[in-house]
Amino acid sequence: MVALPSMMLVFDISALSATTPSEWREFSRAGSCYLPQVVYEEMKLKFDRSPDPDLERIAKAFTRFYPTSGWRITDASGHHAALKVGSGQALTQRSRISLAVGRCAYGLAEATPGSMVVLVTKDRGLLQRLYEIPEVNLCGITVESLLQWSRTGQRPIPVSQKLQQFRATYGIQPTGTTGTSQTYQRTTPNRSNAPAPAKPERVRRRDVALTPDWLPDLVSLLLAAAGLAIAGYLIWLVLNGDIQKFFQPPASQPQSVQPSLTVDKLS
Repeated sequence: MVALPSMMLVFDISALSATTPSEWREFSRAGSCYLPQVVYEEMKLKFDRSPDPDLERIAKAFTRFYPTSGWRITDASGHHAALKVGSGQALTQRSRISLAVGRCAYGLAEATPGSMVVLVTKDRGLLQRLYEIPEVNLCGITVESLLQWSRTGQRPIPVSQKLQQFRATYGIQPTGTTGTSQTYQRTTPNRSNAPAPAKPERVRRRDVALTPDWLPDLVSLLLAAAGLAIAGYLIWLVLNGDIQKFFQPPASQPQSVQPSLTVDKLS
């Protein structure tokens, strides 16, 4: 069984000119990076005397970047009807380089059938040509898609579609499959291995006397009524001037004096 393909990124001049050297280093997160030989030679040739300011700028930046980048130069080339120039069709120098990059990506896909070759370009016409090539390990994306891919890890849609075709062609089953039946990895533990849920504790209330819900309200109402009655009685005493009499202790009763009886002696 063929393993999932490794990613091989092939760059056009337009992709390099739209990004910076720091972003070039980020591209290695998505796969191995390759520069066609024709592009590298063109940049070396026009390093100091290029009439194209973009090409001159990219050539100087890439010359400083390449020695420590881990990128590779490839001279692969393949021929396909979708990558031919029509008769009588005039092409600019950049268009000829773009087609050469397409042939390089196609040749690299033929030479490495176990890898996914992804051409990175801003040339929509070149991308359209690649769509016409029915290779399961060849596709094209924009440089914006590659930037998002290298930063988020999410593959662009053309790459994902080609990976599905690649799996179908070589009979590769997704992870966790056996035979022709597809199964999925569990994201939750099995019932046999899962811990038993804790049983809720039962509260015993045999010794707790149950009281009616209305009894506390009745007691509060009676206390409030008693307080109002006392307050009303005190106000009534103040208005009638008997408040001091209410708070004074009762006066002590005077002791009774018995009159002395004079007994005349009878003479």
